[in-house]
Amino acid sequence: MTQTTTPTYYTRRIVYYVKELWRRREFIWFLAMGNFKARNASTALGLFWWVLNPVLLSLVYWFVFGLIFPGNRDIIYLMSGMFVFHFTAQSLTGGANAILQNSKLLTNLKFPRLILPMANLIEALVGFTVSLGVLLVFSLVLRGFIPGASVLLLLAAVPLHVLFNLGLASMAARLAVPFRDINNFMPYFTRIWLYLSPIIWPLSFLESENASSFARFAEFNPMFSLISVYRAALIPLAEDGVVIGPTPFDPAMLGQFAVWAVVVGFVGIGLFVRFEGKIARHL
Repeated sequence: MTQTTTPTYYTRRIVYYVKELWRRREFIWFLAMGNFKARNASTALGLFWWVLNPVLLSLVYWFVFGLIFPGNRDIIYLMSGMFVFHFTAQSLTGGANAILQNSKLLTNLKFPRLILPMANLIEALVGFTVSLGVLLVFSLVLRGFIPGASVLLLLAAVPLHVLFNLGLASMAARLAVPFRDINNFMPYFTRIWLYLSPIIWPLSFLESENASSFARFAEFNPMFSLISVYRAALIPLAEDGVVIGPTPFDPAMLGQFAVWAVVVGFVGIGLFVRFEGKIARHL
């Protein structure tokens, strides 16, 4: 076995790459905030559109499936799932565009290419953090509920969520460079994923007769376990608009998503880093 294929060689490469990312941490932050300001510079509401988008979507689904058709009428339930999903969807689509939208930057500067999907992820994370605050305000105003010690679950949920999203963003960036059609397909993929996640439909749907075949696969959706952890951390359990206590926390859900986050995160990052040396020839 040659020296370049030994575990020590790969360990050194990983350590060197992480050091390079850390050395450019200010560049990552300024790139993320620069993209964020540029994206919202022409709008009057700016940052608030990041929060308004999932809020308005939640209201639309609440109106359609809560008022017009019999279904979930709990707007807090809808918003909690929509905010979490929106963070992942924004990270995924941002990763798909990260390389293509910064092609000039790639030709003029030498830096770890993973910085680009990371910058998009940080941009989405800032908006997600604000949206969690909005969710707490809605929960307090509409339900009179203030989360207690359960909010500490965010210390595990958010880092795992970030790792998961970075893995997805890295995979999307890896695929979008040689296969440009990925960007056209992405909105359809995220919309299907949204409908398969426990956001519009309540968990009780899995126990109904109409969901017998669907229920077998629902828990294999990473959003199933992730959203359940966020709901246990932030929102109350309510029936007909009446709070009956905090949402129960199932440790198995956190463990299940931790597996998803580690696998998707490291596989996605690994695939991107192995490919980044070939990016220039595809641009």
